[in-house]
Amino acid sequence: MMFSSFKQQGSQWQQMFARRQSAGPLQRLLAWLILGLMLLAGAAILVFMLLLSWILIPILLFRHRAKIKAWQQRQQAGAGSTGQSAEQPRSVIEGEVLRKRED
Repeated sequence: MMFSSFKQQGSQWQQMFARRQSAGPLQRLLAWLILGLMLLAGAAILVFMLLLSWILIPILLFRHRAKIKAWQQRQQAGAGSTGQSAEQPRSVIEGEVLRKRED
């Protein structure tokens, strides 16, 4: 039962394609031109993105390395200033004990 509906639908598709293939040469030429233009547009977008990435990746890498270098210099400057002083500042957390566990 289901197979016959598939067969019927397949024959309908074949008939539709047979009607479409009988299109004139002008329609075929137009279809090929549109397809060619779409392919050219896709290739142009691809080349543009490739060139854009070639330009932007070195710039972004340079900025990232500069940020890392600046961070390392800040860390070294911070470590150098605390290492020279005799007393290192300690962190104090202030708070109130609400409940003490007896383990």
